[in-house]
This record gives sequence, structure tokens and C-alpha cells, in this order.
Amino acid sequence: MTIELGPADTGTSRSVRVGELTTVRLPESPTTGYRWECDEPGAGLLLVEDRFEGATTPRGSGGERVLVFQAVSTGPATLRLVNRRSWGSADPGEEFSVQFDVQPPALSADEGSLPE
Repeated sequence: MTIELGPADTGTSRSVRVGELTTVRLPESPTTGYRWECDEPGAGLLLVEDRFEGATTPRGSGGERVLVFQAVSTGPATLRLVNRRSWGSADPGEEFSVQFDVQPPALSADEGSLPE
């Protein structure tokens, strides 16, 4: 299962299972110098993909930063993303954060049955 998150989801909490993916899509205009980056992935989350999706014309048009995280270990995890320039002030322009409760993986039908 994959969870899709966007700007409206900041400040919320989610429950995921180990192995599940969470995709975060946030608006971004790279020509301004601001870019979303992972400031704090949380102990139970691993960044597995980071890409920009946008129109190729006109030049400089905005799009979305797409970040994909995989839940890798159980327990609480905070995902914190910041939108800042790689140069200049360390203060972020915007922030996005979600609290995760990472649960153990679901048992498959075969794992849940007793041996005969």
C-alpha cells in the first residue's frame, strides 16, 4: 500500500506498516532557488526516491517535488521537510511535517495459520 500526502497533510499523523511506501508531493519552483529537502527523515523512515515533476515549457515553470519514503522499522517517526535555498539563510521558507506510527508488517495468510 502507498500513502499519498500533500500540502494539506502537514501537521497530521499517519499509521503505516514496515515495508509500506509514503509519497509526498509538494509544489516547487526550482528557478526561485527554493527546493524541498528532507530535514529529518525519522528513525523508521528511509528516503528511497527524490524527483521533480514539472512542465518543460515554458522554461522556469513550477511543478512538484516528489519524495518517496519507505517505513523500515517500528515505532514513532517524524518526517520533516523544509523548503529552502541551498545558499543564504538557514531559515526555511516553508515546512512540512507528519508524525508516523510505524507498525510491524502485516502477516500474510500463510504466516497467520498454524502448522499441520
